Amino acid sequence: MGLFDRLKKKKTDNTFPENELEKLLMRAASDASIRNDFYTKLLWSELIVLTNGQEGISEGTKVLEKDTTVQFVTFENGQIPLFTSTNRIFDKAIVKEQVPFMAIKGQDLFDFTRGATFILNPYSDYGKELIPQEIESLLNGSIFEQNNEMTIQSDTEVQIGQPANYPDKLVNELKSLFKNRPFVKAAYLAAIKMDKNEKLPHLVIAIDLDGELRDISKEAGPLTEKCMDKNEIVDFMQIDNKGGISDYFIKQTKPFYERQ
Repeated sequence: MGLFDRLKKKKTDNTFPENELEKLLMRAASDASIRNDFYTKLLWSELIVLTNGQEGISEGTKVLEKDTTVQFVTFENGQIPLFTSTNRIFDKAIVKEQVPFMAIKGQDLFDFTRGATFILNPYSDYGKELIPQEIESLLNGSIFEQNNEMTIQSDTEVQIGQPANYPDKLVNELKSLFKNRPFVKAAYLAAIKMDKNEKLPHLVIAIDLDGELRDISKEAGPLTEKCMDKNEIVDFMQIDNKGGISDYFIKQTKPFYERQ
């Protein structure tokens, strides 16, 4: 499968989507601008992985420690099934009985299983293969550089302005982070609406920095997760001084952070 292939089924599961990660998975299947949000959420969400129920390993949420041995259920092709919620295990009634599982934060799981291939939600309408190279680029942050461009079609109506409800908590936390990262020159904020189907604008943090966006997004992304409601989406972009949306931030707004 490709990066965001949709598993073709006749109809969508009744409970899907039931959390923010599943909503982002659905949107990322057709909207490239959502993929950074999906990857960030994947790293910081608790993911469900099936175990062989070996003695000494209890069911439930875990932090995998060094030298821990866990036997994960593996398909015949070597892929490890992975789920965005426990209900996804039982989609399409392929699995009919309770099975042992563990809930593990994505970053911990992927770091613990380097070199493995996962298949996310294998029984659901929306699934995704996660190959080792992709997981490695996710862990080192390079995947965010690959996916940080906003693709705007020529007939897309873009609405951009300042948010009605200013995210003071998020801004203060980002300021504290940026002060300790001297390669960040300035940071701006706006609310943007790019899709007629998008009911409300979402936040965009535009950062002017010496280096690559991934140098700061790998820290700012998880920080944003903690400051915003679970249904709110925040995009990061790099100021490129090539016109377009960057001009809005540079010419029509004031940065909420400037390097001293």
